[in-house]
Amino acid sequence: MKRLLLLLFLGYVLGANAQRSLDDFLHQAVLTSPMIKTSKQSKLLNEQEQLRLKALYTHARWELTGDLLFVPILSTDNGKTRFKADAQSAGDYYGYDLGQSSSHLNAGIQVIQPLTGQYAYRNSQKILSIQDALSDDNIQLTTHELQRQVTEQYLLCLLDQQNVALCHTIDSLLLRQESTVRALSRQGLVSPTDVHLLEIERKNNADQRLTALQDYENHYADLNVLCGTHDTLPLAPVTLTLTAPTNQPSAFLHQYQLKKQEAEAQYQSCLDAYRPQLSFYADAGSQTGTYLDFYKRWGVSAGLHLSWTLQDGQQLKRRRREMEISRETLDYQQHFVDQQRQTRLRQLLQLMKTQDKRIRQTDEQIRSYRVLLSDYEKEMMVGRRSVIDQLKVFRDFHQACTQRNLLNINKQIQINTYHYWNW
Repeated sequence: MKRLLLLLFLGYVLGANAQRSLDDFLHQAVLTSPMIKTSKQSKLLNEQEQLRLKALYTHARWELTGDLLFVPILSTDNGKTRFKADAQSAGDYYGYDLGQSSSHLNAGIQVIQPLTGQYAYRNSQKILSIQDALSDDNIQLTTHELQRQVTEQYLLCLLDQQNVALCHTIDSLLLRQESTVRALSRQGLVSPTDVHLLEIERKNNADQRLTALQDYENHYADLNVLCGTHDTLPLAPVTLTLTAPTNQPSAFLHQYQLKKQEAEAQYQSCLDAYRPQLSFYADAGSQTGTYLDFYKRWGVSAGLHLSWTLQDGQQLKRRRREMEISRETLDYQQHFVDQQRQTRLRQLLQLMKTQDKRIRQTDEQIRSYRVLLSDYEKEMMVGRRSVIDQLKVFRDFHQACTQRNLLNINKQIQINTYHYWNW
């Protein structure tokens, strides 16, 4: 029984201290991302398409064929009029010219085996492999984008969480001050209205705490939507450190190289239509013009079929020019994206330097306010300072602490954005 109670107590303590980390949300965001799921499904579709193309270009195709044609006539040979449903010959008759069209029955099985389909299959296989690489690259880009968005949303939640904690700290200070002023009021050293002023200030601080708590709940809800979660646990603090600039080619540019390879592979696939296409075919069945003796006309045939495009109005030339235009467009986009990335990195470094200066100035202000509040409290104890003066400094101190929280989180967001582009 004692052991059970101990386990329950430990579970309660651990549950009360449970927190969610940034890594938890990042992992869940990747698991539930519909874009990543779509890219993975695209690779599965490409696997099936590759099997289909292999069957199309290299495997034999078997077909069951059938052709039944009736060419009825009215024969007037020998002065007698007769109806013939499957006439093959007649001297005097009404109907289609039997020399041009006559009744027949063709039925059997036909097999066609491509002999030169390996070229087309290899080119199609190359296109699918490039598309798989594009899907993998898209998964990496989506994961990287999710890391930026989730981290930024997480930091906003931490800002609200810090503001809520700051309001708790301010309330504790105000409560202690209120007790001190109340005791001085009973001794006649301060006016009773000073106590009411502190009570009003505590209510204002409570309202600010509710506002910060509401912001926290809204940002936390957005974080859950982004990650596909339903968490309500407190968030663990996180501190991002600035990484050194990468000397490797940016991962943002890899997609353009793959797209240029895809354009080239698609052009090579078009060349297949201009190569000689050779296939073997064979059939077996019945071919007859007289239906009654079709069972006597069973047989087989086999042969080769060759096709070779010699001229098509310079379509291949136009297709090559399309490929070159696509490559030029991708080269321009790649250069433009890389320039934008470098510009953003330089701007972020400059912004972080300015941000550090503002943080240092705010820390100095907070230290000054702490000293000033301590001096005001001493002077108020001897009746040389009113509560109104102290409250003004107290509000400025609260505002400076809030500003410092905002500056620190903004610095973390800037580091997170720098990590995003330094990739």
